[in-house]
Amino acid sequence: MPKMPDLKPITIEDIFAFVEHEQPVLLRSGPGLKFNKSNLSKARFIQCDLSGCDFEDADLTEAQFVSCELQGCRFSGAIIKGTQFVECNMDGANLAGCSLERAQLVAGSAKAANFLTAELDQVSLAKVDLENSSLQDAAIYRCALLACGLQNISLSGAALSNFMLTDADLRGVDISNAYIDTAVFADADLSGKDLSNQSWQRCTFYQATFIGTDFTGAQLDASVFAECDFQDARLTGISGNSTGFTKCQLDGIDLSGSTLPMSNFAGASLSAANFTGSTLFSAVFQEADCRATLFERCDLRQAEFSHADISGANLAATTFFNTKLHAAKTDGTVMLGASGSRIDTDQDRAIGELYSPKMVALDGENAPNGGAL
Repeated sequence: MPKMPDLKPITIEDIFAFVEHEQPVLLRSGPGLKFNKSNLSKARFIQCDLSGCDFEDADLTEAQFVSCELQGCRFSGAIIKGTQFVECNMDGANLAGCSLERAQLVAGSAKAANFLTAELDQVSLAKVDLENSSLQDAAIYRCALLACGLQNISLSGAALSNFMLTDADLRGVDISNAYIDTAVFADADLSGKDLSNQSWQRCTFYQATFIGTDFTGAQLDASVFAECDFQDARLTGISGNSTGFTKCQLDGIDLSGSTLPMSNFAGASLSAANFTGSTLFSAVFQEADCRATLFERCDLRQAEFSHADISGANLAATTFFNTKLHAAKTDGTVMLGASGSRIDTDQDRAIGELYSPKMVALDGENAPNGGAL
């Protein structure tokens, strides 16, 4: 925050006069003023010191606060609809129980602010420092938190739906008992977090880091994890219908007892992973590295292993039905006691899939690089 220029004192009566005549309140100082239950709709405050003011039950519809000091202000019960806070200092502000709709908080500070049980709908927070703030038990819907400081904030018990979070380092965030549904996380890091038995449905993570994260028993329906790192994570007993783990690092990870029908592990690294006793009906493992992976007693009906490497994998006592092993590497694969039908390699199709005009010339074609066949 830039240094505040010299400000002239102002009374609450003068502020109401400015608002009535639709004039901005500029470079004024009125700390501790009581605006509770006042109509400040479309008011404009620019570079004002309003620290410690009482805005409880005030109407702040489409009001603007630009480069203002608002630390310690009280907003409980205020109407914050279409309201803008730009480059403001809102440290320690109390917005507990507030309803914020289409509000914007941009490039400011709201350290240790209180959003307990607040309702946020279509709210944008961009480059706001929320360190040590509480959004415990808040309802957050259709919101975006873009490059915000999230260190030590609390989302405990919060319900978050249809929202976006960028630069999402959540290692220092309390997300215990949070309900997450339909969200996009960019550059997320949840390493070491305990997400056991939580609901993270319809979420999208790209190149996220989950090192040592505990997902035990988590619900991941229709979520997408693309190119994510799950090193030393725990995923036993997870459930997820149509969940994607494409090109993820899952080597040696325990996913035993999981229910993952129609899940997608295409291109994933799963060597020595453990799926024992899991339901993997119609799951896709195309081109996945499944060397020495345990699939013992799994439901692999209609699963797709085309071009996967399942060398040394244990598929003992698994259930097949039209399970596709086309062009899969099966050296040393154990299928003792497996039952049901498999679709093995179609040689002509495999040859066709390997054909590349840079490597092979068919009849009637010139040889690659002008050479002889």
